[in-house]
Amino acid sequence: MSAPLDPFDLWHAAAGAVRQIAGAFVDGLTGKPPAAPQPTSDPSRAASTRGLDTKMQALLSRALEQSTTSGTEELFHRILDQIVPDEARMIGALSDGSVSPMVSVHALTRAGLLGESLIENASLVGRTANVALPHLTPTYVGHLISLGLLEPGPEDDALKDEYQILLADTDVLAAIRRGSLGPVPARVVRRTVRLSALGLALWEAAMGPDA
Repeated sequence: MSAPLDPFDLWHAAAGAVRQIAGAFVDGLTGKPPAAPQPTSDPSRAASTRGLDTKMQALLSRALEQSTTSGTEELFHRILDQIVPDEARMIGALSDGSVSPMVSVHALTRAGLLGESLIENASLVGRTANVALPHLTPTYVGHLISLGLLEPGPEDDALKDEYQILLADTDVLAAIRRGSLGPVPARVVRRTVRLSALGLALWEAAMGPDA
């Protein structure tokens, strides 16, 4: 048999319900929006933020103790960790200060404007360096430019024969064919690529100034 209901408990529950209904009614009259739920903290995000803060503080502390020489050496180690052997060979091929022809091929729109890029940073430096994967030369060159080790330059008229060889490359020819629109040919942008000051400094630090 269930226990008899306590009148006081019933009155207390009813009073609470009335207070809630009355509060909601008053808020509706005054235009007061309902209270937004309080956001709960994300322990994983807090831990991640603390991890970033720790790393930043460690870097700042090391910066106070770091010399120009040690800072440069650490930078060069970090860069070398990001390149592959073929890219190292290309740096070596340009370490004598030479330049290599480079072209990019773009499709033209019907208005005659540059459209889709069909191939970028195609260069003979891959052949010069005798890389293992010559078809990846455009990717290698783009990556080395992004790292600041190579820098593009203007077209060099003295490299006329080299440009002709580059334009006969299988991948470059295929890009030119894809970009041609009827009688309108694809646009070929001729440039050069050379080792940057940073690239030369890295090479000399790793191999010696007489390498």
